[in-house]
Amino acid sequence: MTESAAAVRRNGLLQSCEPCRKSKLKCDHGRPVCGRCIAKNRIQVCFYHPAPMTKQGGPGPAGPVKRPRLESSEYSASTADYPGLRVTSEPPSANPGYLGSTSFSAVLTEHRTDISFEEDSAATGGVLVKPIDRFRLQSGLEVLKFLHRSTICDTLIRKFYAGHLMAVVSNIVMEAILKSLRRVFDSLDSSQNLETQLQDLVSQIFRSSAHPLTSHSSMTVEEYCGMFTGKNLRWEAVGIVLATSGIAMMSTADTDPDFSRVAPDAQARDMLRAQVIEASNICLGFCDTPASVNELLGFYQYNDMLLRTQYYGDTSYLAWRRLGSLTATIYAAGLHQESTGAQDCPAFLHQWRKGCFASAFYADKCLSTFVGRPPFINYRYCALSPPMDLSDEELIAGGERLSQAISNLDAAGWNPRGNDLRVSMKRLRFLLAVLREQALEIALGTFDDTDILRKYNEVIETAQETWNACPSHLRYDRHIKTDRDPTSITFARRHIYLDYLYTLFLVQRMVVKRTNTGHEALFSTSREVLSLIIEMTGDRDMTEDTSIHQSWIALYYGLPSASILAFELLRQTKEPGPHPVMPPRAELIRNLSIFVSCLSWAARPGQGNYRTCKAVEKKLSDILDQILDPQPSQRELLDGDNNGLYSLLSWYSPDNWEFDPFELPSKDGFPF
Repeated sequence: MTESAAAVRRNGLLQSCEPCRKSKLKCDHGRPVCGRCIAKNRIQVCFYHPAPMTKQGGPGPAGPVKRPRLESSEYSASTADYPGLRVTSEPPSANPGYLGSTSFSAVLTEHRTDISFEEDSAATGGVLVKPIDRFRLQSGLEVLKFLHRSTICDTLIRKFYAGHLMAVVSNIVMEAILKSLRRVFDSLDSSQNLETQLQDLVSQIFRSSAHPLTSHSSMTVEEYCGMFTGKNLRWEAVGIVLATSGIAMMSTADTDPDFSRVAPDAQARDMLRAQVIEASNICLGFCDTPASVNELLGFYQYNDMLLRTQYYGDTSYLAWRRLGSLTATIYAAGLHQESTGAQDCPAFLHQWRKGCFASAFYADKCLSTFVGRPPFINYRYCALSPPMDLSDEELIAGGERLSQAISNLDAAGWNPRGNDLRVSMKRLRFLLAVLREQALEIALGTFDDTDILRKYNEVIETAQETWNACPSHLRYDRHIKTDRDPTSITFARRHIYLDYLYTLFLVQRMVVKRTNTGHEALFSTSREVLSLIIEMTGDRDMTEDTSIHQSWIALYYGLPSASILAFELLRQTKEPGPHPVMPPRAELIRNLSIFVSCLSWAARPGQGNYRTCKAVEKKLSDILDQILDPQPSQRELLDGDNNGLYSLLSWYSPDNWEFDPFELPSKDGFPF
């Protein structure tokens, strides 16, 4: 019999717990702890004796009855040394998450207003008392100790937010978490035992995290943030700080005075980054409960996934697996639908939830494109409504100010004033991500050649309409750059424009491969993409380590475009003309040479993409050598090839590279 099963006495009545039986009080027979003992705060002494009427021991006086130890496969360590460290929460079945129109309860839910019924108390009642074992307690202590002593995390996060437009967590939420966490640490009594105080804090965080977040339409932003800060501090909030600080560390220059003060040499900086990665991994394990299925966990998982792509590389299976977990949270929390639950939350929270979905949707399309795998989030099952182009201040104000701000949006939903580029960029990225998934259907799907041209024309036409409808101040191809434009804004505009061009590139390349037509459009897009990346190499900010972003952009956008152009030049070098399309040879050789040089510094040793950049640098260098100095011995590259360039493009696949893209240098081994 499992511990959660109710025992029945010989007379057919349910067994009572020992405190209720001895006090001759009515027991509600709740397992593993009855409701009366919970109400009287007697959780520690509540247990069900397997044989309550038997005598203890031998003929001597009966000794005290010992409470049997709770055992489970997940928590096997003893908690005897830590009385009181038990978490009371709802059972998992009480919080199943989003249930769609095909779920087992869909018909009853749809007719909820037509009938009157009460919830089954057996299904919804009761609580789950979960012990915190030694390992989880110690791990939680280590995480809090790291944050307690690492005040550099707060500093780097604030610098990151000051210089980046693409941060997905609202600055209001991030500031509330940072200030609350630091107040909690500052309130610790230095004259008392720090270990004991942090142990109590760990227990408090576990208790807070065991209950789901709730909301109501009149909730203020202070009330919302209060649900996961202060005395209600949750592991999701702690994790957001860890993952975001890790991202900030990866993009902070080694010469930064605050960073170099706490990590004066390369070894210390590598150790600090590894510690953040490990702490975030531990904290994410604490959030593996039904109560954590919310937008806060979604934001945390997004940042943790992004951190892992930067640390281990964009082909890392660890990052891919994190993306799968993020997708599970998005679906289980119902963030992929315009659910009726939106009526029960304030406007700012509804928009932040849509922003969480938009960010996850965009990341899913990026990583799926990079590794050539089907995306996790299918746009056909989602409500593709982007977040409104409104600032957090307008959303929080509510009332008349919010209504006026909504009325000021144009017919397409854009804010013509462009006073919050962070929200505008997130909105535009989402719209382009929808087009990207349609392009992936062509590239990875099973369209036959008769349908591919029709689908190609649909995607190209929709992409151009979407791009032309977005405001000019967001478009890199229309905005007139000035010396007053911050580097971060220029980078964001160019990055989004590359997203748009790369979607065109993907469908154009598939058409060329499948139908051997449309070469000119493909070459034109490839030239523009390569030129943009060459421009980006000239915008290096010495106060920031941009190699993380540069390596991603070079491999994601630049390498396929450069490969197309390099192989076409090689084909025209080897084969006599005339050729139907003649790209400008001098321009391409010049830009390809610069791009190869960029690959040499785009990633530093120890970074996840370093080996990938080095491998493709060598590949492209070899091709350039053959273009500039053709060798007869190399003609086998093209012998027997009817399509020239296009059958050679299969080299752009990790399966064909002569190195293991998951292998890191020995000094950069996993920290755990």
